[in-house]
Amino acid sequence: MQRRNFLLSMKELILKFLTVTLLLTSCTTDELDLFDPDATRVPQTLIPDVTFADPNIVQEAKDLHLRLQLITQKGIAFGQQGAIGGGVNFFDFESLESDFSRVAGDWPAIIGFDLEELELWDPLIPNPNVQDFRQTLLTKAHNNGSIITLSWHASNPLTRRNSFDRTKAVTQMLEGGFLRDTFLLYLERIAYFLNNLKDENGNPIPVLFRPWHEMNGDFFFWGEGLRSTEEFKQLFRDTVTILTETYNVHNVLYVYAPNTVKNASEYLKNYPGDAYVDILGIDVYDHKSNNFVNDAIRNLEIVETIAKEKNMLFAFTETGLENVTESNWWTEQLYKAIRSSSISYTMVWRNATPNHFYAPYLGHPAEDDFRTFVSKDLILLHKDIQQE
Repeated sequence: MQRRNFLLSMKELILKFLTVTLLLTSCTTDELDLFDPDATRVPQTLIPDVTFADPNIVQEAKDLHLRLQLITQKGIAFGQQGAIGGGVNFFDFESLESDFSRVAGDWPAIIGFDLEELELWDPLIPNPNVQDFRQTLLTKAHNNGSIITLSWHASNPLTRRNSFDRTKAVTQMLEGGFLRDTFLLYLERIAYFLNNLKDENGNPIPVLFRPWHEMNGDFFFWGEGLRSTEEFKQLFRDTVTILTETYNVHNVLYVYAPNTVKNASEYLKNYPGDAYVDILGIDVYDHKSNNFVNDAIRNLEIVETIAKEKNMLFAFTETGLENVTESNWWTEQLYKAIRSSSISYTMVWRNATPNHFYAPYLGHPAEDDFRTFVSKDLILLHKDIQQE
């Protein structure tokens, strides 16, 4: 009887050992907990000699790059796309207010704007059906001391539908393609907007511009499967070269920002080269998969390693949980994801409608947690970056 019990015990131990071994060997880095509560944030080393994508870049843009370097020594500049002149339930294009500022008690350190559809309009012929407040709000945000970042959900040049129209177009936008002239017209109109960004003293407003972002996804017409890797690289290079050399746009820092990746090779797959990029970025959203913290940490570590090798600034260029469906998301998810990273800035996406928003509004269940998040020493808002 004792021998039988001994054999049963041995079998149980062996089964337990095999079970644990199988679990460990089957785990991916997505499933392992990468969050280390004891990890210490090490600010990125200052970059003494910066080579910019634009050799004729204006001093204001150089100063913005230095400002970001100094910010990262102190913490992480935090903001939101479109967080000025309104929110989910109000519009006031005369004010600096937003859901973000009303809940946080301060303006965002960084505010994003999108250039969507500017490429479709002749800026010299006013459209009576369209009131575009972007330049006014952008100028107001800059004059108030926030940093400006720009994305561009360009319309598909073949169909003139939005950026999510997956009709193949990139091949024909390049030199020799039948959409080349349309692409050049797009850039001419974007350049007109950028060149007319002036502060209250008439000086150029410096901006961060991340064209053709999330190119490793398959949801934009410039995404994977709709062009070759080399064609995308050339599209990015042409964008920078034509804006700087043909249209004399010199107030821009160029940002390369893929969607979430699994390794450095995937991150660099579409990279156009150091000569065309000033800042490295990454977009990682919480899609309620329970892996957001791990996904974000892994991606930020990948980009940080590459940024250090290239001696470049890097940022968490887009993130968020749509409609903020977790009341403690800010402190339990986002803060854990970024607390040990030396990113210079991060921002969540915009508050558009009651069914599509990324920052809490007054009365939202997550507003207290949001205030706790932005009150942390690491998280820098408008008031925290005015000396940088």
